[in-house]
Amino acid sequence: MNTWSNIFRHHRWSNLTLIDALAQLSDADLARSVPGTFGSSFDTIRHLVSSDADYVRIIPDAPNVTQIGQDGPFEGWDTLRAVADEADTALIEYVAGVTDDLFFVDIDDGETFELTRSMLLCQVIHHATEHRSQIRTTLSAHGITPPDISTWAWRKSEEGKSVLEDQRTAQF
Repeated sequence: MNTWSNIFRHHRWSNLTLIDALAQLSDADLARSVPGTFGSSFDTIRHLVSSDADYVRIIPDAPNVTQIGQDGPFEGWDTLRAVADEADTALIEYVAGVTDDLFFVDIDDGETFELTRSMLLCQVIHHATEHRSQIRTTLSAHGITPPDISTWAWRKSEEGKSVLEDQRTAQF
């Protein structure tokens, strides 16, 4: 795996870990919010997953992934988790082959966006990190201990340990 792939592996792990934790909370806890955040933890995680899938759609040569709305009827935690896993896995596989940057134009709701592949990939990480942090802040502010989704926690997870072992083996 290359560096970008491992960065996106952490991204996927963080999203799935947070989804799994949120799925255990009551509707009342999920509806809580604090000033300065996107909204409730529930609305924020739906927005994050919907955006990840949409970002994959925008990348010109990325695979097609399932799209999910951030509004409307909730299709359930299993569906949300599956879409997050599919989109984030597609990103991991996509960045494994990325060597050069690429200029492209995206038109969204009639607005034209000039982008580079690196800008969009950076946005994926930045956007999700910001919203995961908002969810963690909201939970903490209401006395709920959020999951540790830091890189250091990922390093201790089974996936993180496999990344370390793969790198150790590749070097020696």
